[in-house]
Amino acid sequence: MQLTVQEALAVYPLSEARLVAGAGGTSRLMKSVNVMDAPDIADWVKSGEMLFTTAFLMKDNQEEAIKLMRKLNERGCAGMGVKLGRFWDVIPQVIIEEADRLQFPLLELPFEFTFSDQMNALFQVEHERSTKLLQSVLSKQKQLMQFALHQDSHVNVFAVLETILKYPVAIIGSRGHVLYNSGEGREDGLLQGWPWKIALTRVKWNQGSCYRVPIMQRDEHYGFLLVFTDTAIQLKEEEELFQQAAEVLAFHMDTTYREHINPGIQDKMRTLVSEHLGRRITLTDLVQGAEHLGINLFPGPYQCVLTTLEPQAFSSEKRLAQIHQELQYNPLMQLFPSQHFRVEEGILSIYACPSERDYGEELSAFLMNRFEDMAGLASSGGSPRFWISNIKLKPDSFREAYQEAAETRKLAKRFGMGHMALQFHTVEFAYVFQHVPEQIMETYCHKVLEPLTIRDGDPNQVLMNTLEAFVENDGLINEAARQLYVHRNTVTYRMDKIGSMLQMDFKKTNDLLKLKMVFTFRKFLKHKPS
Repeated sequence: MQLTVQEALAVYPLSEARLVAGAGGTSRLMKSVNVMDAPDIADWVKSGEMLFTTAFLMKDNQEEAIKLMRKLNERGCAGMGVKLGRFWDVIPQVIIEEADRLQFPLLELPFEFTFSDQMNALFQVEHERSTKLLQSVLSKQKQLMQFALHQDSHVNVFAVLETILKYPVAIIGSRGHVLYNSGEGREDGLLQGWPWKIALTRVKWNQGSCYRVPIMQRDEHYGFLLVFTDTAIQLKEEEELFQQAAEVLAFHMDTTYREHINPGIQDKMRTLVSEHLGRRITLTDLVQGAEHLGINLFPGPYQCVLTTLEPQAFSSEKRLAQIHQELQYNPLMQLFPSQHFRVEEGILSIYACPSERDYGEELSAFLMNRFEDMAGLASSGGSPRFWISNIKLKPDSFREAYQEAAETRKLAKRFGMGHMALQFHTVEFAYVFQHVPEQIMETYCHKVLEPLTIRDGDPNQVLMNTLEAFVENDGLINEAARQLYVHRNTVTYRMDKIGSMLQMDFKKTNDLLKLKMVFTFRKFLKHKPS
């Protein structure tokens, strides 16, 4: 039997009983029902057993009755039902109070029904429920089989499995990172006790349970499937279903990995991409060569991302391979088709945009969130950095997209920018003016900012810092104030003063462009090569 006390109280004729104490323990699991007819019953009671009694053993000594109830509670007894009318007309108040203190369910059983009436009804309900649950598991197994035989490479496999299992699930990668989580509010404590043993484990989760199933394909370990069931009841057939789901998931992840990171295909694509970027083959040759390998490089608008490890080290190769593997089977990569190839600097990715819009912010946020646990691990192979191009509408802009990603990396290194993911448009202004002679940069900066310079030649740092924050935040007062940790009115006052000194109107695009150029030049002069 696998019923909670609360569920059992809804079954007729036990539904005619009255819960007089221990309401806090009604979530206890009832595994069986027994009749208490021996004085040493506490020595023989099993965990999860519900006891029915006429109170014959307790009728003469309330203190002994309380001791017995405490011992039953310690042994994990599910509760006790007392039939009144034979030896007790009412349950003594001291026993009710103790049952409440122990949160031990105490029932008044209806006199007109025999113990066997109530027990038979419970077993009948449990039988019907088990049969229904087994039929449900069988139906899920059929759906799982159909899905395994007809997988679509462009669907979110994790979400489909959740739909089939009809339970919230989470997928934890081999590094202990969350690949997918459908349970609201489950992030906290999700990785408690990590690293885990590679074995099927059942753990308590809130009012139900969580099945933790390793995702294995041959000797390759891809992580864990977590299934959050809504009950503490354990069913062997469901465990087998969850194991089958993990096997399907492992097969998909292994197949996806091997299809996309096949060494032969990777070597050929690396050669093709390198030849095209080096202007040794045409775009047509690249596209046709990729199609021959079964790869559609440009299904529509796209953005390029160059992934590198900074600083680069001899041990970076293993870490890059790990990142490359993860990029293949993450759900977002399936929802937004992408291709990933090894190049000399690292990994070059082509992300298909869902529409003709720049979704670089979404991509940046995703990449930073996915690989944040690798950040700052320079000693073990470098920290991952992502350089993102602008959106491109035509395949013949591929070389340009790659150059934008490479230039973003170059300028970020020159300016000492520590962003984990950086888009080209944030450094595009610097890219355009990077070849202006330094002497012209210095002259122009001095000409524009001279009123902010005091007599000894040192800049007024308070006003200069305020102006720089204002320009960096595209003229947004609130953002500049947040960066400077001051009130927005303070920034407004300072900008009015700066505007008067520089004879500028910050509402005019021309004046803002002048300042943008000035502070871009200042960056180049500050970080000029030795």
